[in-house]
Amino acid sequence: MKIFIRLVILIIPIVGFIFFYNLLTEDKFYPGANFDRFNVPVFALDDITYQKIYTKDDLNDELLLNVWASWCITCRVEHGFLMELKQEGFLITGLNYKDESTDANNWLNLYGNPYNFSLHDIKGSLALDMGVTGAPETFLIKNGEVLVHYSGEVNLAVWDNVFYPVIKENKMFR
Repeated sequence: MKIFIRLVILIIPIVGFIFFYNLLTEDKFYPGANFDRFNVPVFALDDITYQKIYTKDDLNDELLLNVWASWCITCRVEHGFLMELKQEGFLITGLNYKDESTDANNWLNLYGNPYNFSLHDIKGSLALDMGVTGAPETFLIKNGEVLVHYSGEVNLAVWDNVFYPVIKENKMFR
């Protein structure tokens, strides 16, 4: 019996070490990535220019929904990559999160606008309904369904390892 207990005491840490080693060294491990699918919630929000009200039906295409704000430093870091995606033909819609519309418009005028339009979510209601915890966050949407939700900066590594495989699998943006 003592040998059995000693063996169990020895095996449990080894199994735990192997489990966490495999988890942390897996190439597809991105802690900000969530692949749980859900439908875009019902909403009605103005764009940041207050010229049009958009609803859930306006997100029924193949697109990226990027949560951003002028006060967000990491949003500035990822902005150049979003501009590249726009030049490659990817449709990106902005969700301006808890930001003043004048600040948001000034920011886009200064750094460029990668968005086909940008929703103004001053209270964060849509963001909250979608599970946003801060900015930046990006959603891959097809036909009103979220396929990927990524919390954090989208860059080339995240694009290639999180978004692109799902885009390819779902035959999107052709």
